[in-house]
Parts: sequence; C-alpha cells; structure tokens
Amino acid sequence: MVAGIYLARLNRRVIIVDGGESRASLIPRSYNHPAFPDGIPGQDLLRRMHDQAGKFAIEHVVGRSDALERSDGCFQTTVAGRSLLSHSVICATGLVDILPPWPDATALVRSGNLRLCPICDGYEINGAPVVVLGNTRRAAREAEFLLSFSDCVTIATMGVELDGVNPRDFKPSMRLVTHRLASHHPAAEDRLSLEFADGSQMEAVAAYSALGCKPQSDLARSIGVELDEEGRIPTDQHQRTNVERFYAAGDVVTGLNQLGVAMAQGEIAAVTVHNDLRRL
Repeated sequence: MVAGIYLARLNRRVIIVDGGESRASLIPRSYNHPAFPDGIPGQDLLRRMHDQAGKFAIEHVVGRSDALERSDGCFQTTVAGRSLLSHSVICATGLVDILPPWPDATALVRSGNLRLCPICDGYEINGAPVVVLGNTRRAAREAEFLLSFSDCVTIATMGVELDGVNPRDFKPSMRLVTHRLASHHPAAEDRLSLEFADGSQMEAVAAYSALGCKPQSDLARSIGVELDEEGRIPTDQHQRTNVERFYAAGDVVTGLNQLGVAMAQGEIAAVTVHNDLRRL
C-alpha cells in the first residue's frame, strides 16, 4: 500500500493486487508504531492507508496472483479473471504465522490473548509471567529475549520433544514444561490460562506462539527469484531482487518483521522502480 501511494505521487500508473489477508489486520493494537502514542489497531492503520490511497488514481484488484510470467520484457498475471500486464512488480506478499492447532487461535491473536511479536508488545507485559509455545531453537531464543520484560519465562513444548535445543543451554530463570496442553482459555488483561495433561495449571500468563512462519514467496520463486534458506527474499539496499524489475518489500523480505520496516522498504522500492523505469 505504501509503495502504491508513493508511485502514484510519482505519476506512475499503479495497480494494487490485494488478497485481503494482511498480517497487520491481526494486530489488536500496535504500541511501537511511530506517531501513535496510545497505539493503533492494525485494522485502523490499514483503513487509514486505504483512505490515503483512495486520493490517487490507484486501481485496486481484490484477489490473489498465483502465477507470474515474463512476456516481451513485462510481467503478466491473471487475478480475479483479469489479465494484468506491468513493467515492474513489487512483491509484498508477506508471511503467515504458524499458530497452535486450536480452533480459536486466530481469534485469540486478534484479541491479544495470544501474542506473536515480543519486539512489538513485550514492554506491555509489565513483569507478568510468560509462556512461550514451541520446541525449537526459535522458541528458546524468543524466551531468552523475553527475559528483558519478565523474570518468569516458561517454554511449553505442548507434548512435543525439543528439536535442536538443549535445556542445559537455557538461562537459569527459564523453565521448561513438556506436558501436552489439555486446555486453554482467555483471561483478563490480554492473558491466557493454560492447563496441562498432568493437571498443572498456569493462570493469566502472557502467551507467545513461537512455532515459526511461512514466507509467501511461491510467486517470486515461480519467476526465478532467489530465496534464502527460510524461503524469504534477499534484496539489495534498493529492494531489488536478482530478477530485473522485480522488487520485494515487507515481511517476505529477509530482515526484521515490523510495520515501520515494511513501510520504509515499500517507500524505497517505489522510488527505485520509478528511477529504474526512467532509464528504460
């Protein structure tokens, strides 16, 4: 969206293909986004950006592009039955978080009872006990990071064996629970209460899912874009990929998953597209 606004202000014709599944829409309230001292819900931020984009001649196409081809030096795709042709593409397809296998997992993320980003909201924990759901080195790293905000951090593997991490490497203040999770329910103040198969309980904890994520980079791969080992897109400092006039920005790009970072990358990509097209 940011890239589209910038390009429109550079007098470029812009088509935004939007599948309506922005990761930002899941954020109950972002407290670390600049210029919003009381925080802003992700959906409100998206609405503001849509309103801003609406002031320009930007064409919005609702749907997904599942295949991309090169044709006479341009990119061609079909979305919602329409054939689209462009000189350049900015890929901002993001990633999908892997959530616990609970029917209400997405709803708990939207309500803030299940958290995904300690960088985003660790400050708001305010010393509460923390549970990190996961069994990998990623979960261990996240638990260690959260010690900056709480001196009571537990890794709960939910009955799955540890993978690639040894409990002997844990910080002394980190605990490990390996029992299967029997039940969960939301608690006050964006907390979660957990009951394990052995009957033990953890009440009103700040719960983080650290089960990983899936970069949405299949479209980029189909056009020959090189990916890193996680399936994310490496770019140069101007958001260019190894494929000429195919750029990338946001969470699908290697780096820090933050709204401010994604916006800045969109701005950089837009200006790079404009300058590269001037040289054609």
